[in-house]
Amino acid sequence: MSTAAANPARKPDRPAGIISRGRLLAWLERHATARLRAIAAPPGFGKTTLIAEYLHARPACHYLSASLFRGKADRLIEAIDESFGAGNGERREVAIDEIDALSDDDLAALSSSLSDIPEHVHVIIASRSRDRIAEPRRLLDGTTAVLDMTRLAFNADDVAELCTRLGVEALPQHVSQLVRESDGWPLVAAGAVRAAADAGRSLADAMRLWIAERGISLREMVLADAGASDLGPALARLCTAESLLCVDDMQALERAGLYVRRKGSGFALLRPVENVFAPRGRNADLAELPDVAPMFVQLLGEFEVRIGGSRIEWIRRKDALLFKHLLLEPLGRVSRAELCTRFWPSHDRQQAAQNLRTTCSNVRTALRRCLPESRVDLYFRTEGRDVVLRNDLAVTDLSRFTAHIAAAREAMLADRLDRAAEAYESARALYRGPLIVDSPTDAHVAIAADIDESFNEIQRHLTALRRLRADAAVVPLRSVVA
Repeated sequence: MSTAAANPARKPDRPAGIISRGRLLAWLERHATARLRAIAAPPGFGKTTLIAEYLHARPACHYLSASLFRGKADRLIEAIDESFGAGNGERREVAIDEIDALSDDDLAALSSSLSDIPEHVHVIIASRSRDRIAEPRRLLDGTTAVLDMTRLAFNADDVAELCTRLGVEALPQHVSQLVRESDGWPLVAAGAVRAAADAGRSLADAMRLWIAERGISLREMVLADAGASDLGPALARLCTAESLLCVDDMQALERAGLYVRRKGSGFALLRPVENVFAPRGRNADLAELPDVAPMFVQLLGEFEVRIGGSRIEWIRRKDALLFKHLLLEPLGRVSRAELCTRFWPSHDRQQAAQNLRTTCSNVRTALRRCLPESRVDLYFRTEGRDVVLRNDLAVTDLSRFTAHIAAAREAMLADRLDRAAEAYESARALYRGPLIVDSPTDAHVAIAADIDESFNEIQRHLTALRRLRADAAVVPLRSVVA
């Protein structure tokens, strides 16, 4: 007999003062016919709170803590039957929380049990990791619906509602700023609003106040989770080092719920985590920067630029595209006329010129957040008929990527296979996605195509080198790059 009924789990309390998450409850209702509904997100995204809200709205839904399944996770069906009592096949709905506390063996047994649940039983399960909930096949065939961190994140309406409830003055631009700086992470966004309320400050100061009060605790939480995970070393490197991780490692961290978010075609740390681990932090004294501090640029995958440890936050996407365009130009100099034609081809001459002036002004505004006003011209300026960017100050993943590829090819031709493998691995670690250039020139298209071919080369050669190390029969490698 299962012991689950002898120690029934206590339903999580519905926290007082929470804002309504009607759209999330509606999602759970909309997918009520799915055999399994999964709530998957890093800590602090409101998984348990949402379950508590759903249980409050649906009293017929039973709650089971995953702690009841330690050592007996293969008896899920028994536990459900004991929780409901004898039944005749009527619909049953169960919510299971805290499965991250289970051992790998218990988790494997629970996952197997979930695959065998009867059709009339519908389970909601919460975990930080999608991988710990269901097999990829179940995520594709419609039997599992996933509510992920993107949907759980606070939006502008959530932040505005909380500000109203707590009496925090909030202009629309400050609401948008907090959503962006917190990545909508409810733990952080709500904490920041409460920090502003406690200090009697407006929302404009909220994130800075929260980082000052809670930043150290956030660092400790992230490092503790890193220490408890097999992916901990990768997370620690991502948080504390300048080196980039390969896209596979980033994807593994994101799937495991370890503080990594999807970002366009790539991945990135959640911004609050990035903020508290930044070597200088956003509140660094800009006057301490050298006159021409280097720009560290990620061109492969999602575009990102950092100066002095601070990431440039673009006002509009077009501003970032213009900056990227100039970075890819050999001299970082392009005429105003060419930029107008390239970025606003359907506009008349006067309107395109005005759009270019606005975009250049926005770029300068973004740079001023990372640089003293007096140094902005050292990086970006308009000069006569041209727009100029000091791209010689940029340290890019693209230049490092191509350098590693060149080194690998040279090593292959010299039959230095260990050195070639090392260089290919270094290039692969820098690759977070293709070079994506909007309104590209023919030269940019050629660069992007060369990168794609280089990445295919990396995959082919590393596979062949691994087989060679395993004493498998392979085609001679030198002929591939001859």
